[in-house]
Parts: sequence; structure tokens; C-alpha cells
Amino acid sequence: MGWDRDRAGRLMLTFDPTGLSAAQRDGDACVVCHKKWPRPRVRVGQLPDRAPIHACDECAEAVLPVPEGGRVPLPRRSRAFL
Repeated sequence: MGWDRDRAGRLMLTFDPTGLSAAQRDGDACVVCHKKWPRPRVRVGQLPDRAPIHACDECAEAVLPVPEGGRVPLPRRSRAFL
């Protein structure tokens, strides 16, 4: 998640539930790619009723805003050693 300017809290993206499947609304599928396994773990936003929305690791990096200063953190796992 990105932090707001004064670092008081995290920015939360709000998603429109009409374009999401039931599995996506329930957190059982990635909000971006619909992947169900492994279950998405990264909270990327919420619905208007404050229900959490999740994405898989790969899609979360694309959805979350870039931090100020343009620095992008390293990926959670390196594919160089796989």
C-alpha cells in the first residue's frame, strides 16, 4: 500500500463492485487476473461498504501506487535463483 503524504495512514483504493465476480468480492480471487490459487493475500483496496479487496503478488505490484520519489521496492522474491 502507499502511504498518504503525512504518513498518518495507508491509501485505500475503492473498487466498484458491479464489475467484479462474487469470488473477487469475497476475496477468493484476484481483483485483476481472477486467479484463485494460491488465494490472493495482498490487500489492495476496498469496496464502498469497506469490504477488503485482494490481489495476487504479481498483480498487487501493478495496482498499488508508486511511492513518492519514484523508488520502487524490490520484488518480494527473486526469480534469479529459481
